Amino acid sequence: MYESIHVRITKEQYEWLRQYCYENRVAKAEVIRQALEMFREAKEAKMKVKVVVIEAGLDYMDRLESFEMELPEDKDQAVAEAIEAVKARGYIVLSNDRGGCNAYCSVSGGGGYIAVTVAPSAE
Repeated sequence: MYESIHVRITKEQYEWLRQYCYENRVAKAEVIRQALEMFREAKEAKMKVKVVVIEAGLDYMDRLESFEMELPEDKDQAVAEAIEAVKARGYIVLSNDRGGCNAYCSVSGGGGYIAVTVAPSAE
């Protein structure tokens, strides 16, 4: 079942939509429905963030594992939660004031990940 809405768009947006629909023989409403679905999927995907666990020794760094977790709105809170999740996996997290680098890392094109540094295992 469909619901109707009225949306005002700029002249430039309308002209682009009209031309695209004409060239691709598709209804404007269908393009808008697809765009809304793509927007929703992108927003829901941003609610998760990858956490990368990095072992930091005296002269090396080694990526041990990564996992996903839900991303709180506040990035500092997200880093704090990631640190706790890494500790729960049995790692000894190196705090930032003890030589660690636990931070949200942005990547080009948007998005990012949380890096958490841990002490070498006692093996």
